[in-house]
Amino acid sequence: MILARMKGLIYAHSPVSDVAHSPLGVDDATWSRQWEDFFNLGHGEVEAAGVEAKGYRLRKVEKPHRFLPRGKCLQVVAHCHKVTDHHPEAWAGISPLLRERYLLSPKPDLSGYDDGKIQIAVHLRRGDVGSTGRFSERFTDDEIVLERLRKVLAAVGPERARVRLFSQGAPDSFAAFTDLGATLHLDDDVFETFHHFVRSDVLFLAKSTFSYLGGVIGGNVCIYEPFWHPGLPGWLKPEDLDGLRLKEAIA
Repeated sequence: MILARMKGLIYAHSPVSDVAHSPLGVDDATWSRQWEDFFNLGHGEVEAAGVEAKGYRLRKVEKPHRFLPRGKCLQVVAHCHKVTDHHPEAWAGISPLLRERYLLSPKPDLSGYDDGKIQIAVHLRRGDVGSTGRFSERFTDDEIVLERLRKVLAAVGPERARVRLFSQGAPDSFAAFTDLGATLHLDDDVFETFHHFVRSDVLFLAKSTFSYLGGVIGGNVCIYEPFWHPGLPGWLKPEDLDGLRLKEAIA
């Protein structure tokens, strides 16, 4: 969608068809359809299958970061990370549309959001990610997140905040977070977890496109965890938590 905007093309939607981490007992097709219905990205868009049915030539785009569009064909693009990673402002430009479509379908009913407190969601990636071994580059140490959370709570006022931690594992592994008043959400339903990310006032991102996209759609105050996808304009970096930017963002 972003690439089409940047290249002056008409976006043609293909339903989501390849989503990782399908639960036990849920086949891949059903799992993908659930996410398609959850995000509604194709609402109001031209369907790629319909364009193809009209006889338009398919053109597979291997390098979307450096291709020139051609007329009278359907440009087929798998993903555009090399484009969006150089233009994070494009995510900010499209986020209101993504949010509008996201809210078109029913979402999980979340409790505790009408108590007048500042709602803080912390995504701490665990489960398939550890400090060593495969995917260790996606791991963030507890103490790093705890230090940032303490700074946010000091700026907000602990009595004015409701903190929820979203992760995987045994509760006793997160004792330091509960000591700060966090409520644990471990191994929860992923759709419910994502909606928490969207609805929170402050979102701590992990090195994960899961919480990253939650921040894009939610439009909330995001505490960005630096990784290969750059933060959007206005997102707070770790160094921003020691200055006026934090207080201004959550005021």
